[in-house]
Formats: sequence, C-alpha cells, structure tokens
Amino acid sequence: MTTASPIEGAAARRVDFARIADEAGGAVFLVIVILAAIFVAFLFGLRAEKIFSLPATIDGASREDVAAFWRAGRMAIEGAAASAYDAETFRAGLPAPDKGLLWLNPPHFLLIVAPLGLLPFPAAKGAIIAASIASLLLMVRTINPRPLFYAAILLSPAAFASALVMQTGPMIALGLASALVLSERRPVLAGLILAVLTMKPQYGLFAPIFLAARGEWRAFVVASIGAVTLAALSAALFGAEVWMTFFHAVSGGEIAAHGARLHRDMVTIHQTIGKLGGSEALRATGQLAAMAISGAGVFLAAKRWPRDAAIGFTLLASAFASPSLWIYDWPLVAAGLFMLARAGAPFPPALQLLAGALWIAPLISLGFTTMESALAAPAIFAAALAAFWFWGEKLTCNAAL
Repeated sequence: MTTASPIEGAAARRVDFARIADEAGGAVFLVIVILAAIFVAFLFGLRAEKIFSLPATIDGASREDVAAFWRAGRMAIEGAAASAYDAETFRAGLPAPDKGLLWLNPPHFLLIVAPLGLLPFPAAKGAIIAASIASLLLMVRTINPRPLFYAAILLSPAAFASALVMQTGPMIALGLASALVLSERRPVLAGLILAVLTMKPQYGLFAPIFLAARGEWRAFVVASIGAVTLAALSAALFGAEVWMTFFHAVSGGEIAAHGARLHRDMVTIHQTIGKLGGSEALRATGQLAAMAISGAGVFLAAKRWPRDAAIGFTLLASAFASPSLWIYDWPLVAAGLFMLARAGAPFPPALQLLAGALWIAPLISLGFTTMESALAAPAIFAAALAAFWFWGEKLTCNAAL
C-alpha cells in the first residue's frame, strides 16, 4: 500500500481548491466569500443575543419584523385581518421598538402568518429562525451543493442582514431560485412555488418573462391558476373586505406613503434617486426605466444564454429592479451569484472583484448607518449587473463557436 508524499498531498489540495474556485466563480471571488464569512461569524457573535433571543411575549421583542408577522397572524385568526392595513390599529399591538412597522403584504400572505399567530411569540420567532436556516441550506443544495458553499451562505452578509431583522429573504431566494431551476423539468411544482411567491410579488416580476422567453408555458399557467386560487382562498377565509382594504393601502394609503418615504436600508433605484435629491417624478421614471431595461435583459438572456447563466442573471435582475429591495433581501442576490458561478466558466478577475463587492454590499450600509452609505449597494449592483450582462453575452458567443 502506498501513501502520497507531503508534496503530492499539497499539490492535490491546490488542484482541489482550484477546481472548487472555478465552480465558485473564481479564486478571487471565493477568497472574498471566505473572508466575509469569517467577519460575519464575528458579527453573529456580537449580535447573537438580539438575533437568537426568544422573549416570552411580543412585548419583549427587539426591533425585528417577526413582530409584524406574528401581529398580522394574530389579527387574522381573531377575525380582524382587514384592520391589519390600518397603521394605528396594527401598531397598537406592537412593542415600542416596533411601532414603526406596518403590514404591507397582500392578503394571501396571511395564509402563511396565521399559523404563526396561533403559536406563542417565542415559538413563532423560533420557527422563523429555523425556516431561514433551512431555506439557505436548501438554496445551496439546489444550486451548488458543496460543504464550503453551505458554510459560506450561512455566514454570508446576506444571511446576517436578513437575520438582524428576521425577514423572509432566505425563503424568497430559495423559492425563486428553485422555481426557475425546476420550471423545465417539473413545471407543475415550479408553478406552485411561483404562486406562493406572489405573496411577495415585488421579487418575482421577471419570472413570467423568463418562462415566456423559454417557452415554459405549463409553469406559467400553473403559477397563474395557483395565485388566483390563493387569493380566492384568502378572501374566503378573511373576507373580501381584506382585499379592498389592501388595494386602498396600495393606491394611496399606508403602503403608498411608506414607499414614498426615504429609508436607509431600502436600496431601490427609486430610493437611490430620492437620496440624491431627485423629485418624485424622477424617482418613478428611474425605477420604471430600471425595470424596463432589466426586463429586456432577462428576456434576451433567457432566449440566448445557457440555462444556468440565464437563471442567475434573472435572479440578480429581479432583485435589482424590484420596487421594494432592502438590504435584508440580499439572499436573493447571493442566490444569483451562486447560480451564475454554476454556469461553468470562472468570472474574469475584474468581474470577480465586482461580484465580491456585491456579496459584501449589505455590510457597507449596516456598518456606516447613514443615508449616504446606502448609496453604495445600488451603485455596486448596477455595475455588477451590467458586467454580468456582457459576461453572459461573451459566454453565449463562445458556446456558439
């Protein structure tokens, strides 16, 4: 029996790292991801008491969105679902740190949070934590299941930003990535997932464009029927009034007012132009332009690119052009980057640096805590999305040769 010499063992490790690096988009990007994971592990240690504490009642909740989910769930099971869209009534049941929260989601999202309302608050928060961790792990399994990548996503800036406020970013990222990956082989399951994602419609705007461009109409039809069914079910359970109240809130009530205000950690094009002093008309025009350009890019990518690359670009574009993108939504960005890396060609060095900057972008806003610092994330995002577009076009040309 022979054993490898130390030199041969070191060479094998270098080859293995090179192979993993290529599958992760390149060595530079992988090193940035690893260094970010080390730093985020330190941040999790600093904020562990806030993130993982399970207060006995909602009155002990810190500033975290799980309080809004639990509050809306309680109102739904108590027969007051429509009142969740009234800011004063909704906030009356929230503790002082969460008095700024609103219920902004479509009524069929109440189908998800109503079961949380049946639980004691600590159990509800524990369920959100467990679902977030499971979603991140399943997302990696769907995209690129390597041990290193599992650790990287759990200790990513995206995971930390989401955990800090207990939001649904991991679940959205898992759902949209899985639906697009499955839409060709298992269109019914993909369509059902997309139907559920209409509970957060701002993140799936380009899924229909992707499906139409790829000619995957079964998933499209199932998603449409499923969404209508969920909406009808919510109306049947909570009353048709809940939808009328929601549409009023969107058209000119609390939801519309909330979107018009400037928020530090909201990084849409609409918000970015507002932080730079632009008028409301300019903000709306810029957001619509970003959506139109990104949507066209998704359509062309879905038509021409290799499937994995097209899915990755769609995930990134869906986040970038979303009318409601927050730092805590970054798991969707992480999913897009991992999916693009799966496309099979390492990124050029300059693109690896941009991808790395996009990976750590949430830490810039969270670290400097100013309106100005929040401008960095959308600027990096715009540059990275444009660079990935040209990379994808080159990848497609090379594949055609």
